[in-house]
Amino acid sequence: MVLPALVGWATCAAGITLRPGLGWAFASLALALVVTFVAWRASNTALAATITPVLVVAAMLFAVSLGSVHRDQVQLESVSGQTLNVGVRLAQTTIPGNASVRAEILSVNGVPLEKGVVPARLIGTVSDSRVALGSTTEVSAYLTKGEPWEQYSWVLMVREPPEQWREPHRFLQATDDLRADFLARSLERPGDAGELLPGLAIGDTTAVDPGLVDAMRVTSLSHLVAVSGANCAIVVALVVGVVAVLGGGIWIRMIAGISSLIGFVVLVTPEPSIIRASVMASIVLIFLASSRPVRGIPVLGITVLGLLAIDPWLAVDFAFALSVLATGGILVLTGPLVEIFSKVLPASLSLVLALPVAAQVACQPVLILLNPIIPTWAVLANTLAAPAAPVATIVGMLACVLGPLIPWLAEGLLWLAWLPAAYIAAIGRVLADTPYSSMPWPEGWWGALGVLLLGYSATWLLLARASRPRWAVMSVTGLCLVTLMVIASTFAVPRILVKSSVPSQWTVAQCDVGQGDALLVRSEGSVVMIDTGRDAKALQRCLTLLGVRQIDLLVITHFDADHVGAWRVVADMTETVWIGSREDERGQSYIEDFRRAGLSVQAVSEGDEATVGSYGLEVLWPPIQALSEPGNDSSVVISLVPDGTCGECVSGLFLGDLGETPQRMMQGRHALGFVEVVKVSHHGSSDQHDGLYRALASPIALIGVGAENSYGHPAQSVLDVLAETGLVVRSDHSGTSTLHKNEAGDIVVWSER
Repeated sequence: MVLPALVGWATCAAGITLRPGLGWAFASLALALVVTFVAWRASNTALAATITPVLVVAAMLFAVSLGSVHRDQVQLESVSGQTLNVGVRLAQTTIPGNASVRAEILSVNGVPLEKGVVPARLIGTVSDSRVALGSTTEVSAYLTKGEPWEQYSWVLMVREPPEQWREPHRFLQATDDLRADFLARSLERPGDAGELLPGLAIGDTTAVDPGLVDAMRVTSLSHLVAVSGANCAIVVALVVGVVAVLGGGIWIRMIAGISSLIGFVVLVTPEPSIIRASVMASIVLIFLASSRPVRGIPVLGITVLGLLAIDPWLAVDFAFALSVLATGGILVLTGPLVEIFSKVLPASLSLVLALPVAAQVACQPVLILLNPIIPTWAVLANTLAAPAAPVATIVGMLACVLGPLIPWLAEGLLWLAWLPAAYIAAIGRVLADTPYSSMPWPEGWWGALGVLLLGYSATWLLLARASRPRWAVMSVTGLCLVTLMVIASTFAVPRILVKSSVPSQWTVAQCDVGQGDALLVRSEGSVVMIDTGRDAKALQRCLTLLGVRQIDLLVITHFDADHVGAWRVVADMTETVWIGSREDERGQSYIEDFRRAGLSVQAVSEGDEATVGSYGLEVLWPPIQALSEPGNDSSVVISLVPDGTCGECVSGLFLGDLGETPQRMMQGRHALGFVEVVKVSHHGSSDQHDGLYRALASPIALIGVGAENSYGHPAQSVLDVLAETGLVVRSDHSGTSTLHKNEAGDIVVWSER
């Protein structure tokens, strides 16, 4: 079933992109019938072997064509691009702050869809309270079509939150109440474990700290943050085992196992990995009940084909791909790896080690597409967490189910489940904070191809028998070594060396984001980001280089793209955004986007303050009264003042894109004197007040500027003024740079170039 599954997967992926009509499906079916007839008449075995793949192609083309007709309904096409009253049903539970919610469209302007509901995504605030999966309402929203390959064919931009939601079926509402109660009780427990436990037990990740999510991702433990297919196996094994101990026959075990799966899926809500694992487990149980032999890969192949036939868009879903690859890797590689590891390790430890190795090797090419790093501690982290995860899952789930029935027992189980959850969270935090927790890797398809070639070839060598042709072993070995050396010498090693040289005590950093501003202030573990630049990849690279995973405050000085364009990179890292008190239509659009992403937006003006670690932040511009037009001259200007207890902290002034006239006005309103660092306004343009910079007399001037930019930034006249008092640090020359004070009180400048 491997070849048919791969053919079916490829057909769905191609079909989703190309959208062939039903004619292609009928043509494939006709071809399959012709091949079948010819093979039967000629008794040709080789020709007969092609019948199954051709039939699979025809079936998947039918599935894609029918799915396209269902998704692209004329009733919706005719009103696309309009604001409508749309009847929707939630496909996931939503909580306050959610800015993107899976849903289904039921009706448009009161008229039900003729060809059934279609998947959609709601963008914007849909409720100020928790709303359960399956709830329905009518919402005023702007309807637009999604991309052809997206899981959700339509996007609804919510204008206003609906006034009222209708509760789902009693069973769905009851299970959501159960989840909500468990989440609330779990959050009463201290530390990361209280937030992580609902994810481990019932797949509720709403309360997990973004820093913990990132740490788990870096250590390849992210499959434990939320329920995965492994949880299905644990639940089925437990239920079937209990029934067997009680004397239940094979058919009773099957019914109990499938019933527990249905309840489990409803409790944790359906996700691609859960659906795949549940279908696969059901097939296994049916085979066992019928006394037929079961082999994992054929069952996996049947499962993949069945699910793709029902929903072809799973072919381009990363979660589904990772779930299938992890399962396939475990089925194929675990046995041989255990055999090899057992030569030097105890059998039980060999199995614990083989499972994460098999899953990591199989999944890494796809993981590179999502995050171009190699997690150094992936196998170690998963090996250490393996014994604790099932305990947290099963005990936590029991605590959830028993909560309303036997509260005192549920409380005890909750504390018992908290311990392995705390242990898993500690593994993620500790290993992620090590200096070399991940290695950079080339991004995109070339990076995925490189790690696939390296990982799969190395595994083949490890498992190669003595009977393998010597030339084949030597060729694969040489190919692995060459691939590793090329990637290491041109990409990984230089990045590792640069990252290892970043001063651990830096307090101010200027990111190299090309022609744009992106600055960071750090103290006592808290981080403020001032602007994001335009280039998302450059910003992500800077944050990775500096090890920044969480931002306590984001300041957008104004709404030019070179200051705010890459804000989505940090949307999941922060909760609060400062903006200026004056904005135009473009600014209003950004503000709406911020709020849809669940960010709290605060308009600030002269006099507003905040404390971040040992730093005090004060807004010096714009004033409350309108003295400038929205844009550059209304940029938020931040004064940075250490509280005196921080030996490595520096004082600073960050000027945004403020022009000469407002610079003069600001200097007249404030007694501005010496600061150790000044962020030069407007990338060093000539529109500056020289007197301001001479009054500041800063030994360090930061300029965020793109190499060979077409604006002539920075102006030579400005560079001459800055050179009178100190050093100019330009991102086009130095790349990303950091600042801090040493024990002697001198400012230390580090730069990546």
